[in-house]
Amino acid sequence: MAEITYQLRLLKLHCYRQEESDGDEVFIKYKKEKIWPLKSKYESMKEGSLDVNVDIAGLESGTEVEIELWDYDLLTPNDKLGTFKMLVNEKGGPFKTDLLVELGEDAKYSLEWEAY
Repeated sequence: MAEITYQLRLLKLHCYRQEESDGDEVFIKYKKEKIWPLKSKYESMKEGSLDVNVDIAGLESGTEVEIELWDYDLLTPNDKLGTFKMLVNEKGGPFKTDLLVELGEDAKYSLEWEAY
């Protein structure tokens, strides 16, 4: 019997509370590689939502996907704000997953996604 595979589409990033008072400069990594945004170093983010529209293909059923949210810093090392963990085991969505924040970080984000 063939293994069932899915594609994961990251739809929107929602910010409820940014880490920095003037807004965060966010980017997303998957398996240590930056996957969003592709045409710039980061996207400026305050409370609200941004379209992501990134696909991750070839995921076996039951795969737990970890997506990292980072804050870009010009003069100091970038800050990992936290991780989104999603269990991909059925087609559907959209779903929302809350950010599991890193120790000492105060941001509140969620990631909207679907599997197909």
